[in-house]
Amino acid sequence: MAKPKRAWWDIFLQDCFLRGERWLYSLVAVLILVATLFTIFDGAKALWELFSHRAFTEGILHVMDRFLLALMFLEILHTVQIVFGEEHHLACVEPFLMVGIIASVRRLLILSFEISHAGEVPLTKLRYYLFEMLIIGVLIFLLVIAVILLRRSRK
Repeated sequence: MAKPKRAWWDIFLQDCFLRGERWLYSLVAVLILVATLFTIFDGAKALWELFSHRAFTEGILHVMDRFLLALMFLEILHTVQIVFGEEHHLACVEPFLMVGIIASVRRLLILSFEISHAGEVPLTKLRYYLFEMLIIGVLIFLLVIAVILLRRSRK
């Protein structure tokens, strides 16, 4: 059975939507690149000023936060770049999983620094911190398993 012929306006509208989508992806990619450059510059500045902080660990926390955020931006930029490629299938999922892993590790590191350098932490607040760390640890484990399964499914 032959496919029904599509109307010219159907093709025209689809072409307009695809061009608009490409333009918006390009705009997002440029803005993410600019945000990444600013974040890396801010991280380098924080690294340069590291020894002028009154608390060295607070400075380290700021440096790590900036560079991990830049890594997240780069992974998102990689995802946008994949959209421009021909591989729209399963390969597009992996960068999102990597962004999730990086963001989770970032939060876990920040939580551990907050706990270790907060001084006297009330027991209820400590329980919330530890519960959040447990949930994030399980999330990281599941995301890593997802990446492994995704890579095995490609072979």
